[in-house]
Formats: sequence, C-alpha cells, structure tokens
Amino acid sequence: MSVTALRALSGALILAASVFQPSVGRADTGASEAQRRLERSADRAVAEGQLAKARDIWLQVWQLAPSEKAACNVGQLALRVGDMARAAEFLALCIERTPAPRSAEERERYASRALDLARVKQEVGALTFAVPPGAQLSIDGRPVGQAPLGREVVVEPGSHRVRAALGAAAKETTVEVRAGEARLVVIDLAPPAPAGGQQAAPAGWPVAAGPAAPGSEGPATGLVLLGGAATAGCITLGAFFLAEANGHERRFDDLLARNHGGYRIAGAELQRAQSAYRAMGRAEERAAVALTAGALLGAGTLLYALFPRGRGPRVTAAGTQLGLEMTW
Repeated sequence: MSVTALRALSGALILAASVFQPSVGRADTGASEAQRRLERSADRAVAEGQLAKARDIWLQVWQLAPSEKAACNVGQLALRVGDMARAAEFLALCIERTPAPRSAEERERYASRALDLARVKQEVGALTFAVPPGAQLSIDGRPVGQAPLGREVVVEPGSHRVRAALGAAAKETTVEVRAGEARLVVIDLAPPAPAGGQQAAPAGWPVAAGPAAPGSEGPATGLVLLGGAATAGCITLGAFFLAEANGHERRFDDLLARNHGGYRIAGAELQRAQSAYRAMGRAEERAAVALTAGALLGAGTLLYALFPRGRGPRVTAAGTQLGLEMTW
C-alpha cells in the first residue's frame, strides 16, 4: 500500500473517531438490525471521506430511533460539510440529550459541543412564530410543525417564505433574516366566516363577548340615584355658602351705615369691616364652586339617564388584534 493511501486511510480514521464519539451511559445492545446496518454504512462513508452521505445516513438513523448519538453525529457531520442550518438544529438536540457531565472527559466533550453550536449560530438565522394555536407552519414549502412549536427554527441567512394555515384560513409572508439574527414572525390569521355571517373563532382563540342581554340595557338605577344625591348635596352646599355670604354682606353694610357710608370709618370698626368683606368673598367663591359642581353632576346624570343606548361594551378579537366597542 502506498504512503499516500496510508495517509488518506489514517486521516479518515481520525475523522471517524472525532465524529463518532461514544454515548456515555447509552448501550447499543437494544439497537435494531436496520439501525446497526445504517450505522455501519455511515462508518464506511466516513472512512471513504463521503461526509455528506454519512450525514444523510445518520439522519435516517435519527428518524428510525432519535438518540444523543444520532443527533451529535448529524450535527458534527453537517458542520464539516457546511450545512450550517442542520448543524445548528442537531447540535442543539445533541446538547439537549447529553446527560450532565460527570468526568473531566465528559465535561470536555460537552464544552466542545457547546462551542461548536455557538460558532454555528453565528452563521445562521433563527425564526420564532406568533400565530394562532393549531396553525400549521411551513418555511419555503417545508413543513416545520404545528403552533405552538415551543422552539426556534434555524434557517440559512436570506429570504424565506413562511406560511401559516388554520382550517380554511391561510397566509404567507416573506421574511429576511441575517446571519446571527433571531426574528419573530407574526402572522394574523382571520378566522373563517361561516354561512351565518358571524365569525367562528378556532380553538384557542379569544372569544368575542356578545351584546349585552336585553335586561342589562338602560341606565343603572344605583348610578342615577347616586348622581342625583351628589347633585342635591352640591346645590345645598352652594346655597349654604350663598346665605353665609349674604350675612357677611349685611354686616359689612351695617358697619358702613354706622360710619356715614364709610367716610369716617377707622380703628376697630375698619378692621371689622375688612374682615366682613373678606369673609363675604370667600363664601361667594365656595358657593360658586359648589353650584358649578352640582350643575355638572346634574347634567351628567340626566344624560346618563335619558340618552339612548344600544348595548354594553363588546370585545372583538381577530388573530393578534383586539378591539373594544362601546355604545353610549
């Protein structure tokens, strides 16, 4: 055998040893014969340097029996052939399925996988979705699952067509994603309208509150009574302050009359006159405030009691949009 062939074989064996790391604590005795045949085929593909073929074979193993070993091998092989989106997806699954490391070797292996995943994530984008529960999602025509996914979907950087479908309602949008970027895709699916004209919300959607029952229309008696009582209280208080202002005004006028119209008022009489005048002004201001408040309360109560209304508040929902309708 030539030196070149020996070097090629040695390189392939080293690569195989780095890719097919043992799964600590996982026995292969329960593997099916089909799974073992696929794993042997993957070993031969790696030895021959056909890494893309080995990746595809390990994908078949994963579909046959998902395991830490299959996920890690798919992730590592995808990384080595430049399939970054699949590398990110399966390296994440690899780390998720790896038991907590106990020995130094296991910690080193775990750190190596985490470092590979962090490096790959800088080369790809990630999409998460805000769509109605139960909607079927696809990216570029490839189904990715039913909402809510509970995970992000890794994609190559660039433009992608995202489609969501729920029953008869479907919508498609185009999303641009850059390397290392995570995007939230919001798709508002309007629920299909049945023959009756009313929109029927699918399971999991917010249900709109209907019109108020006939018995609930009209003014609330308690509010009308409260408004009337507050109005009467304000008017009574205003009348009290007006009477007080009139009393102070009469006292002021008496003081002026006793002192020849105020031309000769002085000393204690002047102080009493000034005090009566200031008290009269304060009482008039308080009366004005109380009477204004009473007038406003009375007008509001009358409007509430007499103005016609159709129905109470109604909340409507369509996808991610909420609306509040009120008729007064």
